[in-house]
Amino acid sequence: MKHPLDGIVRAFRGLTSLPLLAIGSGGSFTVAHLASALHAHHTKRIAQAMTPLQLVGSSADLRDLAVFIPTAGGKNPDVLGGFHHLVSEEPRSLMVWCATPESPLVAAAAKYRFVDCFEFAPPCGKDGFLAVNSLLAFSILLARAYADALGAAPILPRSFHDLICDRSWMDAKAVDLRCAELWSRNTLVVLHGPSTLPAAVDIESKFTEAALGSVQVADYRHFAHGRHHWIAKRGQESAVLAIVCDDDRQIADAMLGLLPPDVPVVRLDVSHSGYLAAIAAMSRGFFVTASAGRARGFDPGDPGVPTFGREIYHLNVYRNLPPEESGVPPDERLAIERKVRTTVPELSCSGRLDSWREAYRLACSTLINSTYCGLALDYDGTLCHEAERHGPLPQTMAFEFERLLRAGCYIGIATGRGKSVRRSLQDALSKDLWDRVVIGYYNGAEVGGLADDKCPDDREEVGPELKQVADGLCSDPFVIRLASFSLRLKQITLTPADGVFPGPLWEYVHALLLSSSYTGAVALRSGHSVDVVAPETTKLTVIERVAEMAGGGRPVLRIGDRGRWPGNDFSLLDSAHSLSADEVSPDPKGAWNLAPAGHRGSQATLGYLRKLKLTRKGLRVASIAKKRGGR
Repeated sequence: MKHPLDGIVRAFRGLTSLPLLAIGSGGSFTVAHLASALHAHHTKRIAQAMTPLQLVGSSADLRDLAVFIPTAGGKNPDVLGGFHHLVSEEPRSLMVWCATPESPLVAAAAKYRFVDCFEFAPPCGKDGFLAVNSLLAFSILLARAYADALGAAPILPRSFHDLICDRSWMDAKAVDLRCAELWSRNTLVVLHGPSTLPAAVDIESKFTEAALGSVQVADYRHFAHGRHHWIAKRGQESAVLAIVCDDDRQIADAMLGLLPPDVPVVRLDVSHSGYLAAIAAMSRGFFVTASAGRARGFDPGDPGVPTFGREIYHLNVYRNLPPEESGVPPDERLAIERKVRTTVPELSCSGRLDSWREAYRLACSTLINSTYCGLALDYDGTLCHEAERHGPLPQTMAFEFERLLRAGCYIGIATGRGKSVRRSLQDALSKDLWDRVVIGYYNGAEVGGLADDKCPDDREEVGPELKQVADGLCSDPFVIRLASFSLRLKQITLTPADGVFPGPLWEYVHALLLSSSYTGAVALRSGHSVDVVAPETTKLTVIERVAEMAGGGRPVLRIGDRGRWPGNDFSLLDSAHSLSADEVSPDPKGAWNLAPAGHRGSQATLGYLRKLKLTRKGLRVASIAKKRGGR
C-alpha cells in the first residue's frame, strides 16, 4: 500500500485505452485473471488471461492490444519464451512486472524502450513454492494502479486484517473445524461468480500444484449446464466450496439450497463486491489451502519437487518451435505486416503478396538511392520517450545530431509543442550548431531557428482563424469535462483528464469540427493530447524551411512516429522519402516502418540516424534492411 506508483500509473494510462491480454503460468496465472477482471471493470474493454503457450500458439494480431506479464522470478522458460514472442508481435503496449530484481526477464525487457518494465522487492522476502506473497503483492498493486490511472476512488482496506474482515479465517483451528468435511472427500467442486473467478482459479492452482486434491471449477450457471451430474453420480466422494460475494449472493443461495444434503458445502463468504471481493476471497483461500495441507499431513508451501518435475519445468520448448515458412525474408515480412495489418500467408492466399513485395522493394530503393538535403523529425515519441519529454534531448540522440550537424546536415524539428522543445534542444546541442537547426512549433504554425528565443509567440489566445472553434469547444459541457485547454494563435491543445483516453476525445472533437461551420480547422492526435490546428497549418512548413536553408534541389528525409491518420505526423510522412518510428499509414508509397522487431519510438529513430551518412552530394541512407536472420 505504500509502494510509489508514479511510473506505474503513467504506464497504465497507456494500456487502459486498449483490450488486454494478461499472460501468466502457475501462480502468475491467478494474477493474470485478476488483471483481466480489473481491466474489464475499470475500462469496460475486453480482457483475457492466457498462458505463454496459448499466446505463442495464437494467430491473433496483437498490434492494437495491450499485454501485461506478471512474474515472481522472471527466469522460467515460459515467461522468457512468451516475452520474446511478444517482442516480435509488437503489441501496442507491453508491461512487465517482476518481483525479483535483476532477473533474466528484466534484462531482456531493458533492450526495448517500448516495454514498461517494473521491478519489485516484496517486503516479505523470498516466496515459497506457491508464491503466496508475490500474488498478494501484485494483486494490491494492480488494484491501486488501475484506480489511480483512471481517477477512480481507491476502495482497498489499509491492512490485511481489514481485507480478510472475518479473522476466524486466520485461526487455524477454526478453519480446520469449518472445512473438515471437505477434506474427507476426494474431489472439491469450487463454485464462484464472475467477480470471484480469480480466487477460484487460485484455489485450483494451489490444490493441483501442491497435490492437495482434485478440483473442479465452475461458475454458478456453468455448473448448471451438465456439471451437476458429477455431484449426482459421485456425490459420496465430492464436496463443494462456494465462493460467495455481494454480487452473486442471491443466485448462490438459491443454487446451494438445491444441492443434495449429503454433499458437504462450505461457504467462503465475503462482504464485498467486484475486484475487492476477488482479492478478499483469494486471501481467505490461502488459509483454506493451509488447512488442506494440515489434513493431508504436509506443507503445501514446501511439497517437494520430483526430478522429472524439475526437468519438465526447465524444458524450453519455445526455441524449438518451427518458424512459419513463407519464402519472404524476415525484415521484409515484418515491414509488410506492419503496413497491411495481416500476415504474409494471408496476403499470399488472397493474391496480394506480390504487389506488396514490389511496394516494399520500391520504398527501400527510393530511400537508399536518394540524396537528401536535410532531415526533418517529429519530437515527442520520435526523439524522446514519453517519460523524457520534459527533459533535454537524450544524450544518445544528441550525439547523432552533433555528428550529422558537424558534417554539414540541416535539421528541422516539427513538434506540436512550444518553446519547451527549444530549451530541450539548446540544453543538448553545442551553441555553434544552432544555426543549422530550425523548429516548427505548434505543428508547423510558427517556424524559427534554434537560436531565436522570440519564437514561438506564446500568448495564451487564439487568432481569428480559430476564434469560433475555441469559443465552441470552451463552451461545450462535454469537452470541458473531458479535457483541459491550452490556447495558442494557431493551435488549441486539449489534454485529456485523468481516466479519459485521447482516442475518444479526438473522435468527439473531430465530429464537432465536421458538423459545424468551423471551416478548415483540423483535429490531430499525439501520444498525450489532441491538437486542433488552424487551416493550412502543417508540419510541411518545416520541410520547406530545411530545403530553403540547404539550397533546395533535393528532397528532405522525414522521420516521425504517428504516420497513421489522425496522427500528427500523417502529413509529415506522406511521402516516399519518409520513415516511421512507430505507426504507419496504409499507403504503399511512404511512411514505412523499417526498424527491427520490438524497436519503437526513439529506439527506432536512433537506429535510423545511425544509418545516415553525409557524402559530398548530400545525406544518404547507408542501408535499410538488417542482415537475414530471425525476427
